[in-house]
Amino acid sequence: MKKTLLSALILASISFTTSASEQDAFKVRPYLQNPTNTSMTIMWVTTDSNAGEVVVSGEDFSKSVKSSPQQAKELNYYPTEIEKYSPDTATPYIHSVKVDGLAPGTQYEYVVEQGDEKYSAHFTTVPSKDGDVRFVVYSDSETEPESTGKTRRWSEPYGDFDRQYLVDQTTGYQENIRVMIERQPNFIAIAGDLVESGNEQRDWDEFWRHNAGEYNNIASYVPLFPALGNHENYPGPDGGMKEYNTELALQAIARYKAYFDVPDNGSEVEAYKDRFYRIDYGPITFITLDTSDGKEDKTDKDTNWRLPGVNAPDFNPGSEQYVWLEKQLADAQKNSQFTFVQFHHVPYSVGPHGFPTGNGGFDNGQDNQSGVPVRVLTPLFAKYGVDAVFAGHDEMYEHSLVDGVHFYDTGIGGDGLRGPYFGEDGKYKTDLDNPYQQFLAHLDSPEVWQDKQLISGGKHYGHMEVNVFQNNQGVWTTEIAPVYVFPIMNKQGEVTSWERRVYDDVVTLTAN
Repeated sequence: MKKTLLSALILASISFTTSASEQDAFKVRPYLQNPTNTSMTIMWVTTDSNAGEVVVSGEDFSKSVKSSPQQAKELNYYPTEIEKYSPDTATPYIHSVKVDGLAPGTQYEYVVEQGDEKYSAHFTTVPSKDGDVRFVVYSDSETEPESTGKTRRWSEPYGDFDRQYLVDQTTGYQENIRVMIERQPNFIAIAGDLVESGNEQRDWDEFWRHNAGEYNNIASYVPLFPALGNHENYPGPDGGMKEYNTELALQAIARYKAYFDVPDNGSEVEAYKDRFYRIDYGPITFITLDTSDGKEDKTDKDTNWRLPGVNAPDFNPGSEQYVWLEKQLADAQKNSQFTFVQFHHVPYSVGPHGFPTGNGGFDNGQDNQSGVPVRVLTPLFAKYGVDAVFAGHDEMYEHSLVDGVHFYDTGIGGDGLRGPYFGEDGKYKTDLDNPYQQFLAHLDSPEVWQDKQLISGGKHYGHMEVNVFQNNQGVWTTEIAPVYVFPIMNKQGEVTSWERRVYDDVVTLTAN
């Protein structure tokens, strides 16, 4: 990673020209989207309709672009939220500015001026095909204001299934992002379930507090590549219903689409745009799929029996998304050193969504939001040499190897920290297991305690870090490292600091 110490220091700071009491021009601070080797899109959200201005500068380059704010009614608070929480009900405006004419693999400073406020950050364009790349992937941050003060189940291996984690979800996610900032990745991919309830605007507000707001500002410096999860379709009680609903799911997806600008997938179906896409980033191809609702409904092809039907693209053979995927994979196999795919529903798992599809419940070995239907894509991944698939949904760290393809459940972003639901030490004693499993943090990273002090091991918040580079022999190499953020404790059992650690499951791949 060719970045300076100065860059690292800038990355941890924000530059304003106004006092704290005046710093309210941005409802969401500037964040990066849709990078290429000659352009970058900068987006932000305001509560007023005034245009902003972006000034981008670099060596022998300077450009100023005015924004054209668009009113985003999709981001209004749901009536129940207004009734219960009395938020500012002004309809926000989204600003999106594409800056082009840039050089590949080059760092640029930028300043966004909105009213009397100025916001300074920097970005780096996509490198050429011979450039190094570092990216991180996680899933299941599932942000909501209620995460503050709320811990999650942290099942004890061969012990208490309902034991609670050491800190709340807000702290866990904050520390996870802090470690990402220190590593200065080129981009961050999020394999679904960014928020707890897709139709609760407060949950989206919380997501941006972590990524372009008061908690952290990593998205001001590093582009986000999102994928849709089941929770992006979920209304939530404050978003209108405690169960999935077609109309409310469409409202929820509209919120998601309003925030993100991703490459055009070429679909003639308007509803399918922004739901699956491809990005070529230097020597790699990174493909994002939508697995949120397989067709036909309530069959072994469907990943969400509780979602009665939305304008989601099918992923099964013969579908538009499947045909598109095969075309992208065939091209990437010829033109990229490595190919990576992300989507939400992990196909191979010993978690709750590793059960086969059905409404019989876990006791009967069935799940109505199963990831098993997505296994239909494995032959395609194997045929076209996909190197790794990143997913989530089961909120654990589990690594499987199937027909030469590495599958990861990296659902440890900031919400659950589950143990197995079947297999060894599974909660439900069913005749099931994951024969492809290579590593499961619950079992393969045993906890070591000294009285009340955790010394090493265990299930923790984290992410995958992927480094792509040419080794000393000029061979293209990928190292995939499962990173976890370890809580350093004193002898009284209190968490005093955090440390980046890596599970003993690092995978090294070389390009053919």
